[in-house]
Amino acid sequence: MSLPNFKAMTRAELRKYISDNRNDDEKVRAAIAESSSRPGWTEVPADTPTEEEERIITELIKRRSS
Repeated sequence: MSLPNFKAMTRAELRKYISDNRNDDEKVRAAIAESSSRPGWTEVPADTPTEEEERIITELIKRRSS
């Protein structure tokens, strides 16, 4: 299977690609791997308490709006 050039895609294009291919695990994994390698990606461990997740998300939204 041939994958598109994810490095040439904007963040919005990557999101759309993931949405359009949400039922194809291989395509989604490849697109997320590229997305997560870009600056600005924040990874939150699965065992993070809900309150901490909310704090992190709120902080990211504040940073993005300023």
